[in-house]
Amino acid sequence: MIKEMRTVEFVVLPASKAKARKMFQIAGACRYVWNHFREKNLADYQAFKNGKAQRPQTSFFSLGAEFTKLRRETDWMQELPCAPVRYSLKYLSDALGQAMAGNKGFPKPRSRAKTAPGFTLPDTCNFRIRKVNGKYSLLHIPLVGWVTLTRKGGNPHEAGDPKQVVLRHDGHRWRAFVSYEIEEEEKMDDGEVLGVDMNVRQIATSDGDFYHLPDLEKKEKRRKWYQRKMARQVKGSNRRGDTKKKLRKVSRKITSIRKNWVHQTTKEISGKCGTMVVEDLKVKNMTASAKGTVENPGRNVRQKSGLNRAVLDTAFGEVRRNLEYKCGRLIKVNPAYTSQTCSRCGHAEKENRKTQARFQCVSCGFVSNADTNAAINIRRLGMAQLHGEGTGISTVPMNRETDARLPHGS
Repeated sequence: MIKEMRTVEFVVLPASKAKARKMFQIAGACRYVWNHFREKNLADYQAFKNGKAQRPQTSFFSLGAEFTKLRRETDWMQELPCAPVRYSLKYLSDALGQAMAGNKGFPKPRSRAKTAPGFTLPDTCNFRIRKVNGKYSLLHIPLVGWVTLTRKGGNPHEAGDPKQVVLRHDGHRWRAFVSYEIEEEEKMDDGEVLGVDMNVRQIATSDGDFYHLPDLEKKEKRRKWYQRKMARQVKGSNRRGDTKKKLRKVSRKITSIRKNWVHQTTKEISGKCGTMVVEDLKVKNMTASAKGTVENPGRNVRQKSGLNRAVLDTAFGEVRRNLEYKCGRLIKVNPAYTSQTCSRCGHAEKENRKTQARFQCVSCGFVSNADTNAAINIRRLGMAQLHGEGTGISTVPMNRETDARLPHGS
């Protein structure tokens, strides 16, 4: 048995306006503390980047000591629980560390309009969870009181040990993300290897199966329609507020459909075998803007923007993250030329891929679905990496047993 962390999402029912108001106040205090210490460290960051000063102290411990002084000097902050407000500096400390190392830019300020209200209860000293029945549970938040947690289908990890609670408002209601420590049997490696090719709005596996993202076109059009409508309405008006609520509702629906598809698909794929091989895709680079600059403007900007949205819709990173903890072993390989290489003879050429869906080797005449062919190449790369045989795509043809399992198309 091994210990793992699992996060369960609940809907929070505060039961009174006073409790909901208090939760918003805690979230507002977290936002205030983030912006306060961000501004305080901006000058030190700029001096460090320009080589005029040493690296400033940005650890959670040092920021926490300064927070204690700030809290003593701020009367309204003393009326709120200390731990969730102070823990917002943990996220700021991590962001500052990334910025100092040059991996990311300096943290951006959090605004009331653009940042979703939320806060974290970091450990069991700051919250309690009590089970009522199979459908409902109670969560105790310091200085707020007991709130009700509900989830369709109940709690799948109610026997686990809760370690942390993240509360976030999605524009409609509060949601709680409870992290449970559970004991699971160690996933055994059954010796089977499966290649997974992630494409725009679909996933293909090396055994010939396809998993398509549900059609979200109507809901996307509805969202765009609400966005255009809201842009024409007067800011602060009741009609604009009603449109904004409808826009949030359809956006939440799109997010829920995509999240459900990712979980259901990765569950089915991970149940096939113990080892998964996926492409090590650089999604940030793939979805970079094509606008360019004034001196050197980009080309096909609108088409590239649509492609970027489609790539982000498929949630490559989320799929890979889910497979990583659901399967026994996950191997990442270089995706270069996997879609242009023949999985039968190993010949790599751009002309092999006749269309987006059809693959026909110009050397040996092998015909297959382009994504299935790519998934087979990904699987072969993973097996080579698993056995320490290098990182290139093997030119050795597949054995008959593997070849017989795959659809060849015509």
